[in-house]
Parts: sequence; C-alpha cells; structure tokens
Amino acid sequence: MAAEPDTSPANPSGSPYAHVKTPALREALSHALWAMRMAWRAAPGLTLAIAAITVWIAAGPALAAWLAAKIVDSVLAAATAGGSRAAPLLWVAAETVVLGALLAARRMLALRKRLLQAELGYAVGGAVFDKTLRMDLQTIESPAVQQQIVLARQSAAARPFGLVSRVFDVAQFTLTLVTFAVVLWTFSPLAVLIVILGGLPLFFSELRFSGEFFRFYTGRTPEMRRRSYLEGLMTSDSAAPERLHARAGAAIMQRYRALYERLFGEDRALQVRRAWGGVALIAVSSLVFMGGKIWVVWVAVTGAITLGQMTMYVALLKQGQNTVTSLLATIGGGYEDLLYMSNLHALLDAPEGVARGAAAAGPLPGDGYRLEGVGFTYPGAAKPALEGVSLHIPPGTRLGVVGANGSGKTTLVKLLTGLYAPQTGHITLDGLALSDWAPDALYARTAALFQPFQRYQLTAGENIAMGEGLRVDDPAMLNEAAVRGLAAPLIADLPRGLDTNLSRQFLDGRELSGGQWQRLALARAMLRSGAETLILDEPTAALDPAAEAEFLQSAAAPGRTVILISHRLSNLQYADRIVVLDKGRIVEDGDHAALLAAGGLYKSLFDKQAGFYRG
Repeated sequence: MAAEPDTSPANPSGSPYAHVKTPALREALSHALWAMRMAWRAAPGLTLAIAAITVWIAAGPALAAWLAAKIVDSVLAAATAGGSRAAPLLWVAAETVVLGALLAARRMLALRKRLLQAELGYAVGGAVFDKTLRMDLQTIESPAVQQQIVLARQSAAARPFGLVSRVFDVAQFTLTLVTFAVVLWTFSPLAVLIVILGGLPLFFSELRFSGEFFRFYTGRTPEMRRRSYLEGLMTSDSAAPERLHARAGAAIMQRYRALYERLFGEDRALQVRRAWGGVALIAVSSLVFMGGKIWVVWVAVTGAITLGQMTMYVALLKQGQNTVTSLLATIGGGYEDLLYMSNLHALLDAPEGVARGAAAAGPLPGDGYRLEGVGFTYPGAAKPALEGVSLHIPPGTRLGVVGANGSGKTTLVKLLTGLYAPQTGHITLDGLALSDWAPDALYARTAALFQPFQRYQLTAGENIAMGEGLRVDDPAMLNEAAVRGLAAPLIADLPRGLDTNLSRQFLDGRELSGGQWQRLALARAMLRSGAETLILDEPTAALDPAAEAEFLQSAAAPGRTVILISHRLSNLQYADRIVVLDKGRIVEDGDHAALLAAGGLYKSLFDKQAGFYRG
C-alpha cells in the first residue's frame, strides 16, 4: 500500500515533492558566473559576437519608434504646411534600413546561439563525465549520486545554455528599456513608472511557479527513471523473450499507463494553475497600459504633443511594458535555470570517494593480501555484507571462495581489488594498506572477471582490449588473450574477426549468446597476462564443463595467485585453500578433503551437487 503524502505542518501543501530543497538565491546566482565562464572558454568568438549583436538589437527598437514618429510628422507637414514631400520618403528609407538590419541581426543571433548551445553542451557534458570518471565505485553506486547524475545529464545541454542565453536577453531588454525610458522621460517621468508597473504582475507569477516547477520535476526523477525502465521492457530485444513467453506485455503496459496518468495529472494541474494565474495578471497589465494610452491620447488632443509623438509614445508604452514583462519573465526563467544548475553543481562539487595514496610497492614484498577484521555494510542495508573477515592470501595461492547468494562473495572481490574500502578492519597488500596504494599500481596487480560482466557494444577486439582500458590495439596480443580465454573459435567464426561489431544496433553487427559473451569476458581478464593475481567471480557460469576445466587449468599459471568464486564446487577440489562464507562471515576454512571430512556446510553443498550429477 502506497504511503500517503505528508500533511504535517512541515508540509502544509501535502505535495509529494515538497521535500525537494529549493537552493538559496545567493547560492544559485553564483552559478550564473560559472555558466558565463564556461561559455567563454568553450567559444569565445561566438560569445563576443552574440554580445555585439545583442547591443544592436537592444538599441534598434527605440530608433525605429523615433523614425516612425518622424514619418508621421513629416507626412502631416507635407500635407498641411507645404513641407518637403521628399522628407517622408527619406524617413521611410531610414526606417526600412533599421528594421531590415534588426531582422538580419535577429536571424544571425539565433544562428550563433544555436552554435553556442552545441559548444556549451559539449563542454558541460565533458565536465560531468570528467567528474563521474574520477568517482570511486562506492560513490558512483550511491542512489543519491545516481539521481544527481541523471538530473545533471538531463540539464547539461539545455540549462547552462539557457542561463547564458537569458543573461544576454536580460542585457538586451535592460538596454532597450533604458532607451525607451530616455524617450518617455521627455513626455513625463510618470510614463516610465507606468511601463514598469505594467510588467510587474506577471513577473511575480512566473517567479513563484519557477520554484514550484523545479521542486515538481526534480522530486519526480525516480518515477521518470521507472517510466524509462518500463519503456525499455516493452521495446528492448533483451527483455523480449521473457516478456513474450510470460505474456507480460499487458501488465507492463498497465503499469506504464498508470504511472503516466499520475505524472501527467500532476503536471496538468500545475500547468493549469500557471496558465490561469497568468491570464488574470495579463488582464491587470492590460488595464495599466490602457490607462497610460488614454492619457497620451488626451495630451495629444489638447495639442501638447504632435500626432507623430503620440504615435511614438503609445508604441513605446506598449513595447516598454512588453519589454518589462519579457525582462522579468527572463529573470524568472533564469532563476528556474539556476535552480536546475544547482543540481549540476551539487554533482560537480560532490566528494569523489576515499582519498588514495601514491605508493607503487609495499614494504613487505611477497606478503600478499591480509584481511584483518574486515567489515562492510551497504547504505540502507539492515545487516553487513561482510563482518569480521580475517584472511591471509600469500602469493601463488589458489583460493576458492564458496557461499550461497548474498553471503558476501562479490563484496569480497570488490574489497580485494580496492574498488571498495572496508568500513571496519583493514586490508593490506605486501604490508601496505590498499588505500595507500596508487590506484593505477593497485589495479595493475590484478586481473579480474566481475559478476555480472559487461557486454560492450563495441567490436570483438575492443571488448577484449577493454581489459586494459582500450590501451592495447595489437591484434596478436588480443588473439593471444582470446586463446587463453577460450574465445579463439568464437573470433574465428565472426565475419570480420576482431573487427566485428557486437550489437544489433549496427547494421553489420552480430549478437552473441551468453556463453560467447562470457568467453569474451574471460579473454578480457586474460589480456592482463602480467597481473600477479587473477580474481574470477563465477567465471564459467555460462560454459560447459569441458570448457570450464580447460580454462581453469590455463588460468592457474605457476606462481600466480588465483581467487576463484564459484557455485560449481567441483572446480575447487584442486584449490590450495577454500573458505566458506555464510551471512558475511567465514564459517569454514581448509582444503577440499579437509572440508569434506569436517562434515559442515561445504560437505552439504558438495553432496547436493554430486547427487544432482549422479541423478
């Protein structure tokens, strides 16, 4: 049963998104300068061109209004007072040039802004990716960080550019208002006040809804991720076999429709409130303008100003009021961009993980791995994944790790590789804590096959080369790794060998079976032939028994430490040592024969598997 929205005094609106924090304005404004600096660094020429064009577009309307007044007065003079008939034509020509130049400038401004959007989006996206690439595994796996990443990626292209564009728009509208105010001041300072008052109501409405929209769209990010996931279940080829076989399409669609209708209903209600509020405030602004227009017309009727001046002042009143509204709406929209930018900066300013050292060797060469009282608990978990684990793994040891699902085996792998840092106890390699090793030096000591492994939508060769971060492009080395990983026959059967694209997203791409993907993953681990330790987490789950035995014999090279995690206990009988994990603790420790003789959990698991094979 879904929890009801909180309607306590802390959440008087009962909105499910009221918990989303709206950043302080002072904090948000600091991001505007960052966006402008990013724009300048990404494309200084474009930024300068936009600034220059903006100045002309800002000054042009007042000049055009003044020329329109000259046209009207020169026509009246020519018709009633014998004035020059050529003068109106000259003023029309001048106005035509100004209006044409304004039209051309607006088109050029739009072009340059589109180009700047691409440049700035790439630069901001690069900053996001650079940040996430520096994060350690524990940090990037955090649900809070994942939500920050989603929000940052959603707004990386649009929001920073939107903010930069609005900064230029604010400058344009402000300069335009200044030119209008200078002209209107010659009529009456009160006219300037009318222009300002007429634009204020809509601004306050937009500012209020900017914060509300931010809280709404930010707070529903988890629901949007679920919606995207359901869409994937209905469209992806990987989900299709189970979906079709279970006839789950209707049920998935029903959940998708229910989620959409709820989100759309909330969105519609917010949009309707914003629209009706805007209509009411526009009416207020229109009344203010009508009052100002009646005043100007009355002054013209009394003969205090000419007909051309009346036309100009009325036009400036209306344009000025529209400019004030546009200026304030731009500020309000910019505030909304700033709110979203706060998410981007929350990610860019987030800690990247545990500080690492710079050592490339330990003080006790040949000591291997030592775990003393190691414990680790996942965020939000009620019980630790590992607790009180103590273990010594000398170089050259063939260690088997056994345990049911959830016993902590994969967590142990991530701790040994240094991807996780223990929360209690400590782990050393050659007498030095893993946190004191330089990451590159530490990771180079191990070759690992993780569970689950990645299926890279790259070429077959790149799938193997990913074992060394795509730094190896020598076909001989890749083929040698394929041989050791039992992937050579697979490579030979592919139409372009190592250069075959492995994804149906490519027109010439091939899709592999689970066993074939696992062979590529094994080859990827085997590419690190110089690694002193090989860690294999369920390396042969998708292989047949004969291939499994062949791989394990080739993997256990003399002098290399092999840590094998497997549910197939027959793989472990040649291990020097086997540890049995249960609920995060080591409950048994010994070789295959000793553990069978002990008659504990290992023997129970082994007998069950043996009974299965005996039938």
